[in-house]
Amino acid sequence: MLLAFAIPFVPDNTIKNMSIYPLGEMYKVRIDDHLQGIWKLEEDTNKNCYFIFEKKDDYTYNVSYMKPFGDARELQRARVFFSEIGGQKFLNVVNWDRQYGSGYVFLKIKEVTGPGNWDITACQIVDTTIYRVPGNAKLETLVEKNLDNPAFYGHDIHFHKKFEFNNFK
Repeated sequence: MLLAFAIPFVPDNTIKNMSIYPLGEMYKVRIDDHLQGIWKLEEDTNKNCYFIFEKKDDYTYNVSYMKPFGDARELQRARVFFSEIGGQKFLNVVNWDRQYGSGYVFLKIKEVTGPGNWDITACQIVDTTIYRVPGNAKLETLVEKNLDNPAFYGHDIHFHKKFEFNNFK
């Protein structure tokens, strides 16, 4: 699950590297239809857990996280969208696990490969100051100032597309 990488917490059980504000506007950066499909997080050692990306509209995806077995079966859904700060794309993920508060976590998209072999390399913003940033504009300024600051981000994570929903030419 994406939030498995969102480790830092505050005493009230809220994730500190989550923001109540999105990073950019939801209906500004168009999605890529080719990213629809079933994706596997390579760092997830459980081979049966995966993500489903489905186009909601030209700017957002519905994403489902599936863990279909065991005592802790899960099906979680969120709406996600891209934003662009300083020429860099970010994925805004609505926190779908409400026990940790409501808001957004952000993945910096480092690389997308395709067609034929679709892979995404990303890293999550782990800086805990975003929790207290008072507003969308200040959040964007903070992220833009730290675009190339490795301490602002976690380790790279890798998604591989296992199945494509549509054939695109």
